[in-house]
Amino acid sequence: MKPPDGPGIGELALGPLMFGASITLLNANHFDVYFKQMPVWNGKILRRHGDVFERTSRGYYRAHGRADDTMNLGGIKVSSVEIERICNSADSRILETAAIGVPLAGGGPEQLVIAVVFKESHKPLMDLTNLAASFNSALQKKLNPLFKVSNIIPLPSLPRTATNKVMRRILRQQFSQTDQNAKL
Repeated sequence: MKPPDGPGIGELALGPLMFGASITLLNANHFDVYFKQMPVWNGKILRRHGDVFERTSRGYYRAHGRADDTMNLGGIKVSSVEIERICNSADSRILETAAIGVPLAGGGPEQLVIAVVFKESHKPLMDLTNLAASFNSALQKKLNPLFKVSNIIPLPSLPRTATNKVMRRILRQQFSQTDQNAKL
């Protein structure tokens, strides 16, 4: 196995022996969590890191956040990264997206909310209804016919950590407050 030559996206893998890495887990199987279904390199199974990274066409790397950052949409568990990958390619004017599962104030299944950053934020916003239709069509064809975008929120940028990971929990908090305030 060799490092990728071109652009791509996937979960980061580390060498299996690292100073300070755990060797046991209290409530889970250590092998299943860190090594199961991971590739072999130089005769050793690589260790799962847990973050998704993208290698750009220019050879740079971009962190996309936790691979296990999931939501429950109508009883179906799905990764935010899977939804974002599809939404990012749905329209050429999109720079990036963040998919968030927002719980309803009265309970029930999470609603899919997409935060969108456009490449040219200084131009007038495109029709978000048409964009939602594009997202829904792409998600239903490529991922699951039951998924539906409830809301699209344009933002100038996504909140990020110091290591450039999208802070979806911040967006989830903001969108949950916005949803509750809208119903008052």
